[in-house]
Amino acid sequence: MFNPTKKSFTSLSSREFEQYSLDILKEQTAELEDVYFAHDKIMESHDGNYQIDGYIEFTVIDVRYKTLIECKHYKSSITREKVVLLHDKLKSLGAQKGILISTSNFQSGAMQYAEVHGIALIQLTEAATSYELRESFNIITASGRKPFNYGKPYSGVLVTNDEHGISCSYLSRNNTKLSIFLLE
Repeated sequence: MFNPTKKSFTSLSSREFEQYSLDILKEQTAELEDVYFAHDKIMESHDGNYQIDGYIEFTVIDVRYKTLIECKHYKSSITREKVVLLHDKLKSLGAQKGILISTSNFQSGAMQYAEVHGIALIQLTEAATSYELRESFNIITASGRKPFNYGKPYSGVLVTNDEHGISCSYLSRNNTKLSIFLLE
């Protein structure tokens, strides 16, 4: 798999990266009612305790939904195994959704597994970083503009597979694709 951004590794510390990632998610879930966020949460399950980088709980039509967030501050590509581990945590903890946020790109196996198991993949990139295009299969389709995040230094990019290849969607106050994912 190739890296969709020219510069994907940010200068944030791991903890700053986790907090910044949660801030982007807070913007995406602003219209949800009764939303609870936690950072660096220890959760108990029948098979042991799990450390979760981020956690979101919200209520829709009197049903409480749980979302687990894993943040990977890596220089190397995210492998399928990292997504499998998040899926295992979802099952053990009874969560409905998972989000994996990374400073690097995702290998094709990771993207395929995430798509099948309903896990959102987000790459944190510097705002105003252009996307590189590829002229073969797996073309990155974007709007042709640079990600903009209202003066913030980094932007989240939702990375998905679709019938045209890889689609990148810039997350900001005006783009609610992640919120739609959580409610599906």
